Amino acid sequence: MVTSSQSAREVQIRGNVPYARQLASNDPRRSPKLKAMPIAPSRKNPFNQAAAIAIAGILGAVAIGFLVLRIADQAADGQLDLNIGDDKFFIGEYEALAEKIDDEDVFGGDPLLISGLGNDRDVYVQHIGDIPRDGWLVFAVRPDDAARECFVLWDREASEFKGNEACPDLRFPEDGEGLRQYPVEIIGDQVAATIAS
Repeated sequence: MVTSSQSAREVQIRGNVPYARQLASNDPRRSPKLKAMPIAPSRKNPFNQAAAIAIAGILGAVAIGFLVLRIADQAADGQLDLNIGDDKFFIGEYEALAEKIDDEDVFGGDPLLISGLGNDRDVYVQHIGDIPRDGWLVFAVRPDDAARECFVLWDREASEFKGNEACPDLRFPEDGEGLRQYPVEIIGDQVAATIAS
């Protein structure tokens, strides 16, 4: 409906876009350079966000604490073997080592003693048999509960290991049965032992 204050020109272009532009440009309250954009109020509450982060952090810390205590408990009970820092040591080429250990003139037919291998562990490297690739053993020079001064020595005549003066009653066969044994493998042409630290 047209009021008396509207001109005929306004009525003609009322349905067109230029009419809306014309009214906006005639409005003294509006600047053509600045257009106001409505800002929606934030629905996120900072307190709720902080509380959620705090709860997640507490639950995470409790879970980590539980896992650490569980692992420590299992390790203390002997249910878990923690092989942290296991090292593989390459001792030497198996044919040359077997020849030296078996030769009376080189090592006197005695097993090879390696001191301080893998976290200050002293070990014997023993070769038993006639096949250079087979028959390799690596074992500790003392029982696990013995003091450092105690170690066994190879007695060639008796073909056994006997305790030194710190533990003279100890006796072990030539394969070191009863002493801590370490895994041995042949990698390429090398004798390698894994010494747990």
